[in-house]
This record gives sequence, C-alpha cells and structure tokens, in this order.
Amino acid sequence: MPKRKRTPVWQRAGLLLQDHFRSITGLLLTGLLGVTLTLGVQWLQDPYRFPLRVVKVDGDYRYLDRERMQQAVAPFVQGGFFSVDVASLCREVERLPWVYKARVARSWPDSLKVSIEEQDPVARWGEQGYLNRQGEAFYPEEDAALAELPVLSGPDGHELAVLEKYRRISSELLPLGLMVSGMHLDARRAWHLEMDNGMRLELGRADTWPRLQRFVRAWPTVFADRRDELQRVDLRYSNGFSVHWQQAEQQADNRKNQSG
Repeated sequence: MPKRKRTPVWQRAGLLLQDHFRSITGLLLTGLLGVTLTLGVQWLQDPYRFPLRVVKVDGDYRYLDRERMQQAVAPFVQGGFFSVDVASLCREVERLPWVYKARVARSWPDSLKVSIEEQDPVARWGEQGYLNRQGEAFYPEEDAALAELPVLSGPDGHELAVLEKYRRISSELLPLGLMVSGMHLDARRAWHLEMDNGMRLELGRADTWPRLQRFVRAWPTVFADRRDELQRVDLRYSNGFSVHWQQAEQQADNRKNQSG
C-alpha cells in the first residue's frame, strides 16, 4: 500500500498564516461595517440634517381637547425625521381618555401625521365613566352634552354583557313607547331597569327574557292605559308579577300623614 505524501512544514505554515489572515480580515471588515452603520444611523438621526417641519394631527375633535393633544405630541417632535419615536408617541396619545385609537406615520421628507379616532360614547358607566360601542369603559372628564345617555352599571368585567343586555331589552320595549334610561346588574347578578318616565322593572337573576316577554304581552291590556300611574313592576315570579301604582302609593302616604 503506497504511503501518503506528507505536506512539507513550510507549506503547512503558509496555509495556517493564510487562514489567520482571512480571519483577521473578516474581523476587520465586520468591525468596519459595524462602525459605518453606527455612524450612518447617528448621521440620519441628527435632527439638524433631517428636521421635522410639518406635524399634522387629524381627528374629529368632538370631545377631545386640542390643547391637551398638542401637549401630548410636543415632546416627541423635537427631534428629526428618523429619530422621532413613533411607537412611544402613539402610546402616549392613546393614553388620553377621549382617544380610542391613534396611528402615527412619517411622510418623507419632513412630515409627521398623527391620525386620531375618538371614543364614541353610547352610555354612561356608573357615576364617572362611559361605554364605547365595543363595550369598553373609559373615564374622561364629564361632558354635559352627554347627560342624556342611559346610565348602565355593574361589576367590573361585565361592561360588554350589560351593554348587550341593554341593547336587546331596549329594542324589545321601544315599540311600546318605553325608553330604558338606566340598567343595573347588582352583585347577585340580578337585573334592575328604569324607564325614562321613572317606571322600574325588576327582572331578577334567572329567566330574565321570559319574564320580560310576560311584561310585553301584558302591556296592551294591563299597563298601556295607566302608564302614567305605573311606578314599579316586579317580574320575579314564576307565573305572574306584582305592580306598584303611583296613585296607590300616594294614597298610602296620605293615610300615613292623616294618621300622624
């Protein structure tokens, strides 16, 4: 079997030097590329080279205060076109209570556009909050123009469930000429309704929809002609309901006053 020729020592040394030279060259090129990129990024982020000249904020401004919006945007637009932190600016704008969503985009060569979608309140939530169309609670400053919104309330985490219940019940009672002005889900998960004329309905915890249907069926013959006297209807019975008439309450108060 023929012997393999051994590479001379001087050739092996030369090959080793070549490998080391390639490694060193690669490291130098990598380092040079890194330095070049760093300097390039710093050059692009220099606000004096690419300053922001135009900041445009689009929105309806039905409830949102322009001055507060300007205060939120101002700290982020002092830099240049490439250095502005778009994500942080978007988050800061969305912290404003009347802002539902915000979008921030650069427009070459010197503009920044902030697009605002305002909250659309459809109901009050508790004493200080509002609900948007998605059933999400938010807590801005109170607006007198929204005083006529229905007042809904319930445990935390049940905002959407209460709003959906309100929508369904309202659509059922509206043909009767009844407007739901308030709805409350208590800690025991019992439902309490109030109409715009002051009448109250007690639906309880279970079988709320059949109970409401019972009231709707009875409305034309039992309640329609005496709607102004109707004070409270308790539907928490298996086959019927109890009624509190305003006139009866007044007569009871009068008897108490006379006896006193």
